[in-house]
Amino acid sequence: MIPVLPYMKFTIRTGKTPEEVFHIMEEATAVRDGLIHFSPDGTDFLGEVWESEFEVMPGQPFGVRNSFHPVIVGHIRAHGSGTAVDIHMRLPWDAVFFCVVWFGLTGLYFAVCFLNLIVGHLDGWKGIASAAGFILVGQLLARGGFYIPARRAKRRLEELLGDRA
Repeated sequence: MIPVLPYMKFTIRTGKTPEEVFHIMEEATAVRDGLIHFSPDGTDFLGEVWESEFEVMPGQPFGVRNSFHPVIVGHIRAHGSGTAVDIHMRLPWDAVFFCVVWFGLTGLYFAVCFLNLIVGHLDGWKGIASAAGFILVGQLLARGGFYIPARRAKRRLEELLGDRA
C-alpha cells in the first residue's frame, strides 16, 4: 500500500566504528542556525549530530527553498565488528501540517460532492473531478519535493558511511 505522506527507511552497515561514523557525520554537518536552509560552509547537511544519533537535512543551494525536503533521523549502533546506521527520512513538521490540511479539506470536499452525486445532483461529478485533481497535485508536490532530495541524500550518506573498496 502506498503511504499518503512520503518517507524512507533503510540501514547502512559499515566496517567503521561508531566513533568514526560520529566524526564523519559531524564533519559533514553544519549547525543549523535559525531559518537558514542552505549550507554556508559547503557541508552536505544541516542539523545536529550526537554520539549515537543525528537529525539533519540535506543542504540546499543558496536561494532554493524546498519545503518538502527530508529530515534525516539516524541512529548509530554497534553491529558485529562494525556499525549499523538506521536511517528514517520524513517530511518536516510544517510540511506534514500543510499536507494534513490540504488532503483533509480536499477529502472533505470530495465527500460532499460524492454525497451530492448520490442525492441526485448531476453536477457532483465536476466537484469529484476537481477534488481528485487537487489530491493529485498535492501528492505530486509532496512526493517530488521529498523523494528527489531524499535519493540524493541517501547516495551521499552511503558514500560517506559505506566501506570504500
